[in-house]
Amino acid sequence: MSGDLYIVSTPIGNLEDITIRAINVLKEVDIIFAESIERTNTLLSHYQITNKVLSYNKDNEKVKVKKISEYLENSYDIALVTDAGTPSISDPGFYLLSNLKPDIRVIPIPGPSSLSCAISLSRIPTNSFMFIGFLPKKISDRRKKLSEISNQNSPICLFESKHRLNSLLKDISEIYGQDTQIGVFRELTKVYETIIHDSASNLINYFETNKPKGEFVLIISPKTISNKQTMDYLDIVENLISKKFTNKDIVEIINLFSSESKKEIYKNVLTIRHNM
Repeated sequence: MSGDLYIVSTPIGNLEDITIRAINVLKEVDIIFAESIERTNTLLSHYQITNKVLSYNKDNEKVKVKKISEYLENSYDIALVTDAGTPSISDPGFYLLSNLKPDIRVIPIPGPSSLSCAISLSRIPTNSFMFIGFLPKKISDRRKKLSEISNQNSPICLFESKHRLNSLLKDISEIYGQDTQIGVFRELTKVYETIIHDSASNLINYFETNKPKGEFVLIISPKTISNKQTMDYLDIVENLISKKFTNKDIVEIINLFSSESKKEIYKNVLTIRHNM
């Protein structure tokens, strides 16, 4: 009979933010695979847990999957943990899960996540939102990704390091607009926990005088489309219709320079065509 794999959520900062169930699982499994052995041992020591801990991180996960599978097939119960929070949410875990045999039982042990923590504190409405984890490190790729997601009519939640925060805020200001509201959540549940909601321009000024430290979660409000922006292309649409362009072609042309969604552009094209 195969062993069970437990996906265990651990504290994102405060060591007391862990469930009783998670503590019991970590005590009872045969092996704990951890993103950082040192950081996990700090948590285990706090709760007098002495189980064996082995490494499993983004650098060795492809090699370790085979070994973990062997342990499970030999009836070992295993727990997977990351440095902080819930595995597989921008942390190692997905590769292992996607390469396990179908008969292996995977059991979630829910708990802390900086994502859910930030969402619960957000002053930006998040009934519907897009989570994108970390943006690309390369500046050109990051700006391209921001431009793509800026057309989404929903808040964007992402993670960022202290090293790229200032540069990211400047990109957001340029692509979304300097008045765009952003929630910045730093070092959640830790000693220097900081929560700020402000415009992109004010946050740029703030972090130029207050050097970013720690780990950040950002929630970006949807891009505001001004009436002027809409009006700017309506005359163009009317002109293209008069020149016998199809609705599809007009939408594609307007989409090249407008930040409105294709759906909204198409609705405007139909309205103008109907009224001509």
